[in-house]
Amino acid sequence: MKKFVVGALVGLGVIVGAATPASASGWYYTGYWYNTAGECEAGYQRMVAGQNVDLPHQCRLDAVGVYELWRVGL
Repeated sequence: MKKFVVGALVGLGVIVGAATPASASGWYYTGYWYNTAGECEAGYQRMVAGQNVDLPHQCRLDAVGVYELWRVGL
């Protein structure tokens, strides 16, 4: 029973974490999308070219099948 309760609490934590809006954690959608993960990464590198900053970023595959460029806001 103890394992079941612990498992349920961990599972609930994962669900709550996944349901948290991206903007609440500092992430925002840049408005750019790409057909492949490689194009997305190259797009980010072009975006920050010449800047001495490399903020965390993600290329997230969406439901439509394209990669959205997300990054952490300042």
